[in-house]
Amino acid sequence: MEKKLKTTFLILSSLLLQSIISNAETQSSDRRSPCLAGKEKLTTLRFYVQDFVGGGDSPTVWEIAKTNLTDVLPSAFGLVSVLDNLVTSEPEVDSKEVGRIQGIIGLTDFHEKALVMLLNLVFTEGEFKGSTLSVLGRNPLGEETREVPIVGGTGAFRMARGYAVTSTYSNDEAHSHGVIQYDVVVYHFDGLTLLSRD
Repeated sequence: MEKKLKTTFLILSSLLLQSIISNAETQSSDRRSPCLAGKEKLTTLRFYVQDFVGGGDSPTVWEIAKTNLTDVLPSAFGLVSVLDNLVTSEPEVDSKEVGRIQGIIGLTDFHEKALVMLLNLVFTEGEFKGSTLSVLGRNPLGEETREVPIVGGTGAFRMARGYAVTSTYSNDEAHSHGVIQYDVVVYHFDGLTLLSRD
């Protein structure tokens, strides 16, 4: 019985190894594997996010969930919102549109107001129209300036990485309107294409 188990194990191991080798050969013969064609580029941007929370005529930030602790803790722990905010070239709400910042934010610290942010900046106008930048990270709201990571992008910002320094430019509580300034530094590839490996 033991000899039969050893033989079965050897046969199965052999088949598994053969399958792995065959798969590796198939992948290495793929002539359309992604290769970097283009050079890395550094881009700096400044823009303003128009944040309309709750109560106004046209809110752009909507609360979707909260915990039993949200209304009890000063940090509002557990409050989760979705947003679709206008992004402009200047702080005034009627200045030139650059794009939209869309995503999910949540207050995730028991002790201070700090957001976890999952955001996409969608460029709708100008040089980067159709491209996106992705932000994922912690944003401690009590700090005057806050740094959040840029973790990716599409279009002109393929393979993006960098950071954004954010600060509250203005906050009009009477109209539930805040303006957040973003100063972005991002590395990305200019002209990234798919090359054949001949």
